[in-house]
Amino acid sequence: MIKSITRISLLLCIPFAIPASGTEIGSLWETTGLFHKQITNKTCSSAPAQKMNRVPGYEFTYQQTDDCDYFYPSHTSLALHIFYVEWLNKFRDDDRIVHKAINELNIEYGTYQRMLSRVYSIDGAFRPGQTVINGLTGNHGKYVFVWIGKGTHPKLYKTSFIHELVHVAIYAANFGAHGDPDHEGQKYKGWSTMHTKFIQDTNEILKSMDL
Repeated sequence: MIKSITRISLLLCIPFAIPASGTEIGSLWETTGLFHKQITNKTCSSAPAQKMNRVPGYEFTYQQTDDCDYFYPSHTSLALHIFYVEWLNKFRDDDRIVHKAINELNIEYGTYQRMLSRVYSIDGAFRPGQTVINGLTGNHGKYVFVWIGKGTHPKLYKTSFIHELVHVAIYAANFGAHGDPDHEGQKYKGWSTMHTKFIQDTNEILKSMDL
């Protein structure tokens, strides 16, 4: 009888132990959740569309968008931080040129795509005619355009954002001469299969954070 009571008491204690652990894990994600807080102010008065808005945490980095709900400057800031941490892990930045580059960016998000001629595909194939593009890096690596994409809830990991930041980093390494426009092609140097894999891996991190 005493053994049965003891066994029941132990079983009753288990459910109370599980929520405690779950609460601790959940609390680690609370600050991240703030970046995904629903924006209820549709006037977007704090970061209006078609205006240059400073990206928090970055000295001279600004963004503008034609849809003020996407992406909020705090989203961009977090994604930039993830990019740089991953870049340090994969490629290093001993002279901090990449760090400087992402602190001097103009980022433009658009709900429309653009067309350019004389562009290269990811495998280095040259396309002389008009081609629809999802992103663009220009002004010697100081400007990036990112097509937001379709859907009611665009996500940064689905865009060319990280791809464009790799161009920015290569521009910085080449002192603004080029960002390796032919990617894995042979004409320009800088982009390797490691960079392509880096983009995939970093976007997986953004995806895991629902960013």
